[in-house]
Amino acid sequence: MDGIIRLLYSFKFTVFGVDLDSGNLIGTVQQLTNFSKVQNINIWSIGKTVNDCIIPVALSLLILFFMINLIKKSMEVERISWERIVMAFVSFFLLKYFIQNGYSFLTALMNIVNDIFVSITSVLSNNNSSINIADTLINAVPDGFVDKIMTYGLYLILFIPFMTTIVQILTQIFLRIVKLILCFAFAPIPVALAADDEGRGKAIQYFLFAASVGLEAAIIYLATNIYAIGLSGLSSTVGSTNAISTIVAMLFLNGMYLAVIQYGSQFAEKLTGGH
Repeated sequence: MDGIIRLLYSFKFTVFGVDLDSGNLIGTVQQLTNFSKVQNINIWSIGKTVNDCIIPVALSLLILFFMINLIKKSMEVERISWERIVMAFVSFFLLKYFIQNGYSFLTALMNIVNDIFVSITSVLSNNNSSINIADTLINAVPDGFVDKIMTYGLYLILFIPFMTTIVQILTQIFLRIVKLILCFAFAPIPVALAADDEGRGKAIQYFLFAASVGLEAAIIYLATNIYAIGLSGLSSTVGSTNAISTIVAMLFLNGMYLAVIQYGSQFAEKLTGGH
């Protein structure tokens, strides 16, 4: 029966060049959230390709909004001055530089945010460096024959809802990677909008949002460690007299794990002020 449980609750496959392994859940999550490792995923290059295509469009928008802003300034006769005109051109060339080098700028920003993630992982890795879902469940099986049969039956009943939430959790983690790719791909557009006075706030907000997506990694990793502690401690509740309680506890842990990951996005946005 141990082999059946291990077969059901153990998964190991590769998608987008990333190894997903239930036998090393924390290591898998760390690989999907560490920015330096995310850049090695085979779909990461899509962001750079789209970014190169967006740059000419963004430069055209920059010129358009710059001309509109310049016309607005020239119509304010009482406020017009050579200093304002010169500053407008300086702003134009700075924005042009950021559009052409926005990918590198965002990479530097993400590396700064990733330092927070690395600091957190280095502290937490000493306590729960790895967790194997299948081994945890097998080790929790009681010694008694009747209790053992009932516990294995419990695991079989639990399999479908358990794996459903695990898939949802992994989907949320991959969704963050997609958000990162989109942030990098379309970064030139909000920079171009900054040529207009009213668009500068949107450009700043965009980069704050990108920083929040990077900060989300630390929250995901923290949630994974909390989940690991909860799953490891669940063994004491497994028994023939509390089978229903065990099912509820296992689903509660998965549900809490998923909820924290989903809330992590909102919390990171509030923390950075980007939305």
